[in-house]
Amino acid sequence: MPATYLETIEKLQHQGLETLKQAQAVQLATLASVRDIVAGAPVLTEMPQFDKLPTFGDLAELSASFATKLVDQQNAYVTALAGVFASAQKEAAGAVDRAVKAPKTA
Repeated sequence: MPATYLETIEKLQHQGLETLKQAQAVQLATLASVRDIVAGAPVLTEMPQFDKLPTFGDLAELSASFATKLVDQQNAYVTALAGVFASAQKEAAGAVDRAVKAPKTA
C-alpha cells in the first residue's frame, strides 16, 4: 500500500533527525579528540590572551537564539506553503464544480 503524504513527510523528518543526530555525534567525538590533543600539548611559558574570546555561555546563548530563529522561519515557511496548497486545492475544487455544472455538449 503506498504511503500517504503525511507518512512520507514524517519519514523524511525522521531521516533528517537521524542524520542530524549522526552529525552531532561526529562533532562531539571530534571535540573530545581535540580536547585530548590539547590536554597533551606542552605547556607554554607565556600564555596568550584569551580575554576577547566568547564564553561557552555566550556561544550557547547564540546557538539557542539561532535555533529559535530557525524554528520561527520554518514555521512561517510551512504556514505560507500550507496557504499555497489550500488556495490551489480550493481553486481546483472550484474548477471541478464548474466542470460538473457546465452544460453538456454532445
